[in-house]
Amino acid sequence: MKGHKTTFAGMFGHAAGEMPSVGRIEIPLIQRDYAQGRRGALVETIRHDFLDALIGAVGGGEPLDLDFVYGEIEDSALKPLDGQQRLTTLFLLHWYLAARTDRLGDAERILKLTYATRPTAELFCRQLVNPQHPLTDDFAAPSEWITNQSWYLYAWRHDPTVQAMLVMLDAIHDRLGQAHVDLEEAWSRLIAKDRPAVSFYFLPIDDMPSGDELYIKMNSRGKPLTGFENFKARFEKLLAEGTDAERFNRIIHKIDGAWTDVLWQFDGGDDIVDDEFLRYFEFVVEVCEWRDGETMQSATLFERTERAFGPANPRREQHLDFMEHAFDTWVGVDDVREVFASVFTESDSAQTAADQEKVPLFDATDINLFASCLHSYGIKRGRNRQFSLAETLFLLAVLVHRQYRTDNFARRVRVLRNLIDLADDEVREARMTDLVPGVELLIRGASLEELRGFNPDRVRDEQAKQAFNGTDLEVVIHRLEDHPLLRGRIFAFDLEPATLRARANAFVRITEPDAWGLFAAALLAKGDYGFDFGSGRIRQFGTRAASQASRWREVFSHSGRGRNGELRSALAALLDEVSASDEPTLSSLERAAAEFVTSRQASGRHDWRYYLVAYPAMREGETGIYYGEHRPTRGIWGYSMCMLRTASLTGSAYYRDPYLLAIYRASAVEARINDPWFRGYETAPRWLQLSRSGGGIRCVEEGFQLAAPQDADASNRFHAICRAHGATGTGFLPIRQVEVDGELIDAEDRVVVGAALVRALVEAGI
Repeated sequence: MKGHKTTFAGMFGHAAGEMPSVGRIEIPLIQRDYAQGRRGALVETIRHDFLDALIGAVGGGEPLDLDFVYGEIEDSALKPLDGQQRLTTLFLLHWYLAARTDRLGDAERILKLTYATRPTAELFCRQLVNPQHPLTDDFAAPSEWITNQSWYLYAWRHDPTVQAMLVMLDAIHDRLGQAHVDLEEAWSRLIAKDRPAVSFYFLPIDDMPSGDELYIKMNSRGKPLTGFENFKARFEKLLAEGTDAERFNRIIHKIDGAWTDVLWQFDGGDDIVDDEFLRYFEFVVEVCEWRDGETMQSATLFERTERAFGPANPRREQHLDFMEHAFDTWVGVDDVREVFASVFTESDSAQTAADQEKVPLFDATDINLFASCLHSYGIKRGRNRQFSLAETLFLLAVLVHRQYRTDNFARRVRVLRNLIDLADDEVREARMTDLVPGVELLIRGASLEELRGFNPDRVRDEQAKQAFNGTDLEVVIHRLEDHPLLRGRIFAFDLEPATLRARANAFVRITEPDAWGLFAAALLAKGDYGFDFGSGRIRQFGTRAASQASRWREVFSHSGRGRNGELRSALAALLDEVSASDEPTLSSLERAAAEFVTSRQASGRHDWRYYLVAYPAMREGETGIYYGEHRPTRGIWGYSMCMLRTASLTGSAYYRDPYLLAIYRASAVEARINDPWFRGYETAPRWLQLSRSGGGIRCVEEGFQLAAPQDADASNRFHAICRAHGATGTGFLPIRQVEVDGELIDAEDRVVVGAALVRALVEAGI
């Protein structure tokens, strides 16, 4: 039997030809509850769109055709197998208009819909349409009025269908009011036989064994539209507003054709590309938002799409051009990965990237940025994006290059990598409105002076390096940029053509992870290369721990070339020395440290740098972070320090006192001394304690404070041994010191003195 075009009211008329008469609509048990009135972002979007179409039609707009309604008829009862949600919403719309225009009695014959899914829902429908329950003068909103009626049962509060109907009735009420629809005219249009406002094709099924069997065969039509299907339908409607017919038809055709074909190879194994399309589309939308100088991440994707591609946006055509290119550029590309592999390489190939004229992406999960975007764009773990903002800018750079066929792309995208790698302070959502236009300018050939939003030190570094473009030193600079401890920022190097190549080669040698411990000592021997990040209390140095490469990166890139003179001077001196030596690298580093120690011993200047270079124990901290007491005259450190193994001094973290640890190690009696771990602030006293007696020593500026054991005999012997090692009668052992530039510096090695004292105390049984 073919379908018959009819209306909700028209179904209840007399049979005409092959069109049977329907006496009532009964939602069968096999169907789900009424869903269009549920709460939730996706359902609210569906409800909004459906009501938009319905209210537009009954309000005088173009008539609405709702496609097919399938069902079987038993004893004049229509049991819908497909169309339940639409029929229920139409039932509610008819009731609302009939009730508001005082026609419940006249409409009784067509308000015949019940739910067999739940007895409570069936009873609610009967009570709702009862002509004895007309609206009263206190009517304001449907749900409020209905729930306050005497016939409204408490049990209905727990029926999902009833509650969904109340939500839908409120939505109908609000939308009709917002549209200022004349309710009398709306009712007339809704029940009109000629050119009705809302119609559909009614298809009775009478040649199947049972409705259950048909429902099973049709279960795909019983499912709600996917998020992608809803989005596509709404986008098509949006695109139709103000877009020329040629562009409209072209885009709609490609969404279901060429663009979908591109995505199939990235389907993620589920044979569906809906999610992949929406993620890439969100990338496109977000780029357009940033181009417009704003973002709407708190809004839904379609609301953001409406803002970017709607008729009200003056940049709409530019955004549509970009959207088309973002998809079109991959159409016909046999190997998308190769497009990216021709320019980028993974971090484990960074050492050879410069020679291949490629750019390592150190933190990218996959150099195939298109595939990575499809799989993870917009997904967050906590506050972090899985597809990072840096990856977003790299992908944009590729698209801009492909759109405008720019030259020198590898060189320009290398500059971009240098500007944004590990630049969390700059590459954040609030700055993307500057960074996105900056990327487009950079890739299209603009000068660095025109860019906004990037770190000034990095920009100046790139400007300085441009002098070497096209020379034989360009590849040398690129190799340095690709070093895992530099990652694009070579602030620590003086860009002197005569020494650059040799220093670069030496840098590679001394920064092998197995050399880090000696490298830290040798570099400190050449100068105070660390940087301050705590008002003189906290300094960051390098570390011997292979897991802490980021600490070295911070040392080399914390300050730009104009503010890191001591680092550049120390590094240059060490690199020149290693480069000029025929010794193995480790031997060169050992010699540099040893010569410094010998020189300081000969001059009697045992400052904090001497101790950190001379004693490996004082460089054991994994993080390379030290807390110390700040000397006011020259800002140098004294003899009270904390050496951190974690990033924080406070909380539950334990740390070392490097002076006490060096004494502990040098004493050769560690088994008789408590292993010196400490907690708390750096101002708290720290004692190296003897295990047997509890006596101990504490390192202070002028020497050592002494704490005798509680036992009287042990205390007497403790003081006697301390006096023999130079202690005064006040529980203090001074260290000989000399004044240098207004500060007192040790003239003798306090680690040697302290270790000798502790060893003597332990050997005496204390």
